[in-house]
Amino acid sequence: MGWGNGKAAVELDKPASSGISSMSERESLYLDLVRALAALAVLVDHAIDVFHPFGQPRWGHQAVVVFFVLSGYVICHSWDRRPVGVRAFMIARLARLWSVLVPTIVLTLASLVVIQHFGIQPTKPAPTDWPLIRIGANLFFLSETWVSIQLFSNGVMWSLAAELWYYVFFALWVVMPRNPMRHALLVAAVLLAGHKALLLLPIWLMGVAMQRWNAPRHLGNGTSAVLLVGGIALMALLIVSRSYDHAIAFMRAELPPFIVHHLAQARVFWLDWVFGVAVTMHLLGARRLVRFVAIERYASVIRFWAGVSFAAYLFHTPLLKLCAAFLPPDQGPLAIAITLALIALLGHAAEGSKGWWKARLEAAADLLESRPRARAVLDRARGIPA
Repeated sequence: MGWGNGKAAVELDKPASSGISSMSERESLYLDLVRALAALAVLVDHAIDVFHPFGQPRWGHQAVVVFFVLSGYVICHSWDRRPVGVRAFMIARLARLWSVLVPTIVLTLASLVVIQHFGIQPTKPAPTDWPLIRIGANLFFLSETWVSIQLFSNGVMWSLAAELWYYVFFALWVVMPRNPMRHALLVAAVLLAGHKALLLLPIWLMGVAMQRWNAPRHLGNGTSAVLLVGGIALMALLIVSRSYDHAIAFMRAELPPFIVHHLAQARVFWLDWVFGVAVTMHLLGARRLVRFVAIERYASVIRFWAGVSFAAYLFHTPLLKLCAAFLPPDQGPLAIAITLALIALLGHAAEGSKGWWKARLEAAADLLESRPRARAVLDRARGIPA
């Protein structure tokens, strides 16, 4: 699969040459900075829901678009540098997700129980019906399969369902050997992913294209500066002009409420694509220009907060809800500070459990492969003749 013609084609299913696909230490550190800032943007944006500390416009959804572009780029780069099979790839991805997702489910439940115990009425009541279905759907990344099943008060979980299926698509299209079974598995993955993940998939693929498209790696300083500044300008324009508010209002006016409701976070997917292009432009420009910035001076701070950015993204909503239960409405900045402090304390422990999850998943995979029928199916998927 490619974009364009000739030497500039983007072969998303083929890695760039090893010499071209390298990532400098400064670029890696800059990506960590962007990831940490995006997590902070989501946290502050959601604090507005409860405390209204900083007013409008909103920027949390756009920060998730940043995460998608970063994810596509980093996942593809990681695999290009150290190719592994489908089993190792998916175990690593699931261990990464579950290491923080499971504590998030516990924290969300604990927050809900505390708020209900004290009889506090939240400003936005959370859906609490069918609790086991809500937990199971989010735990196994099926919460956005054609219908939205929110995990109680934690509305950010929707993006993890999309993220997991992007990993699956990458594994089936890039990692898995070419064989007829691959296409059947792709069809099944598309059906399970649901329309919202599919509508936002081009954003994730922009990150993949950043890794696989060789031409932008040879841009000069001037072109890189235009891309870097132009990307920031376009992102700022989309946020400050309230383009998302206008686009959502347009969709609600032109489409039946049922469709708008079930589009959920993808209801203005076409504007998300534009924002994704802006993010990609900025990162393409930064790739070259960051070499001129001594960003490593702040490496320890950046690495620390980037190291808890995933936990910050998932933990912050229940923590903010708890703060809102006990703090006055005008104490938003204090709630943000408390939430960040708790994330700093809890985040590394959660994200550090990835090794434990990986070992458990490896053991489960070994047990599955020890069964003859399962082994036969897996061998067929790998292209190994019976």
